[in-house]
Amino acid sequence: MISLRQLEIFLAIAAKGSTTQAAAQVALSQSAISNALAELEQRLGVRLFDRVGKRLVLNEAGRRLQPRAQLLMAQACELDELFSSTQGRLAVGASTTIGNYMLPQLLGRGGVDQPCRRVEVANTEVIAGRVARCELDIGLVEGQARHPDLELTHWQDDEMVVVASAAGGWTEAAVTLEQMPWIMREKGSGTRSVVEGEFPELTASSVRLELGSSEAIHHAVLAGLGVSCLSLQVVGRSLQSGELVRLVPQRSIRRPLYILRHRQRPDTAATAAFMQLIGRQAGL
Repeated sequence: MISLRQLEIFLAIAAKGSTTQAAAQVALSQSAISNALAELEQRLGVRLFDRVGKRLVLNEAGRRLQPRAQLLMAQACELDELFSSTQGRLAVGASTTIGNYMLPQLLGRGGVDQPCRRVEVANTEVIAGRVARCELDIGLVEGQARHPDLELTHWQDDEMVVVASAAGGWTEAAVTLEQMPWIMREKGSGTRSVVEGEFPELTASSVRLELGSSEAIHHAVLAGLGVSCLSLQVVGRSLQSGELVRLVPQRSIRRPLYILRHRQRPDTAATAAFMQLIGRQAGL
């Protein structure tokens, strides 16, 4: 019978690309790691890795096993915590605008008895991948994540605005939007995908700078480096203070925010508590 330990070792090798580094991760000797992998491959009747140079790389059979192994390990962790002091606490992922501006306020309303034990902030693509691999229990994201193992639920809408520094002299009367220097999030970001969808006239030459967070873009715009389209959650105070000005105010840009969950993971009491907490924000 395949053991959870064998699956843990398989996943460690897949993540690290070598038995040596996997051995350090799971606190076993390299020979024990190699023997466990050989036993797993013998049990399944297939090889799971190809050797490319000095690295072990998942082959087709390994890629088929990986998501199922991750799901089983996540369920085993849930069983392990079922009667522990951390019972009912989730690992939550949030894309940057939600994680930096919205989620802290929501958790604050929940008081000291939080349904979360960990919150990770990254772009939509990264969070979706981690929920799909069962490394996170729930994701809150700004873009639609297409994955067969993910259940996507609309949460609420977020307003986005095009902004520039009040001291920068950027006006539509002087130059068109596509001629302005734009500051963008990286590819894979929900914010980036919304901007590209709303302003198809923008080209690669329109983008002066890419930054990895909305807050970094906010400060770059304040410094007069260019214009951007950001959530009102991010730039609201700077607009009120007059440091930023809003361009194309006639454009109503609203993007949907989503809740991501793995289709095969059952809801728990912790899931219900977290959904109730964030549901109050959206009036669900």
